Formats: sequence, C-alpha cells, structure tokens
Amino acid sequence: MNSQQLLDYIIKPTLEYMSGNYNSKNAQMLLLATAAIESKCGYYIKQIDGPALGVWQMEPVTEDDVWMNCDALKSNVGRKIRAIINEEVDEGDTMLIINPMYACAMARLKYSMDKATLPDHKEIFEIYRYYKRIYNTPLGASTFEKFKSAWFECELDKIVL
Repeated sequence: MNSQQLLDYIIKPTLEYMSGNYNSKNAQMLLLATAAIESKCGYYIKQIDGPALGVWQMEPVTEDDVWMNCDALKSNVGRKIRAIINEEVDEGDTMLIINPMYACAMARLKYSMDKATLPDHKEIFEIYRYYKRIYNTPLGASTFEKFKSAWFECELDKIVL
C-alpha cells in the first residue's frame, strides 16, 4: 500500500477516532514505520510461516495480551475499539486482516501500554529503538539495517504528516 495513503486514510483517522493522547505526529510516524518494517505498509497481511496478521503483523497472542492488559480498553477507548469491530461479528484472529482500522488501533494500544514518551517523529534511530523494545522485542528478527531499508523502500522520508 502507498505509505502516504496508509497514513492519510487509515492511521490518522484511526488515531483521531481514538481521541485523547493517541494522536500525534510521533504516534503517526511510529505506526507508519512499524507498518513499513512489519509488512511493507500492507504488502503482506499474513506472516509467511508465522502467526502474525495484518498491516502491523500483530500475533494473536499479542492481540490477546492487549485486550487483557491494556487499561485503556476498560475506558471509553475500549467502547470505541469494540464499535470498530462490531462485536456481533465473530471473525476471531482474522479481524487483524479484514479491518485495518482495528489493526492500527491495536498496534497503537500496544505502544500505549509502555509508559515511556514516544520517540520524535524525525529521529529514525530513536523510532527504531522504541519499536524494537516494545513491538519487535529483543527476540524479534528486526535490525536497524532492516528497519532503515524498509523506511526508505516505503519512502517514509517523503511522508507529509
């Protein structure tokens, strides 16, 4: 998917809908960079030989952890996320694939569970470090070289926030 369109038509509307402190240039770039490294901004929606799903390649175990442990889901944000997925639909783990707004919100909530300040949207290495620590984890396959390659391949350096 075109990274500017992913930002303009999925990420920004999702973060605006979530309201509160979820939307900022730092959050927008962090989610865009995560999508770039995880799926080439939606080129892959199912991990090859793995369980991760959607543009943000979230594993179902991580999705479950967010639902169980993210305090924000016990508030108005939780009601908003449930409205996105329409709880009457029982799609299981595929919701991360069929509903990009939901997948974006879950990725943002995963990051919100960490108390550290989001990295500056202009600092690629700091974005990588934050992503690596929280989203990819030390056990994940991502490296700064892979992250930087995805950043430029998806043209995040040309994005208008």
